[in-house]
Amino acid sequence: PVIKFPIHNTHFKKCMANVKVACILALVAPVCLYALHNVPRKRKYKNFYSHYDPLDVVDRMINGGYLASCPPGSGPKKDEKDKK
Repeated sequence: PVIKFPIHNTHFKKCMANVKVACILALVAPVCLYALHNVPRKRKYKNFYSHYDPLDVVDRMINGGYLASCPPGSGPKKDEKDKK
């Protein structure tokens, strides 16, 4: 009978197990990134820009005094805005 040492192929088996784990993680990580990061971010952008009114934002900046070229209160009046 051929006697084999009990640690025969141990290194190879451990290496192959590590390769299997690495391959599984390499396939699962992008899916998790897409599902947990990219999809919610796209949903937030879609929600934000579907309700975004740039003219309203500019009016708030003018009235708040955030624009150096427009002193506070110099923006269009409510009547002028309704006529447009």
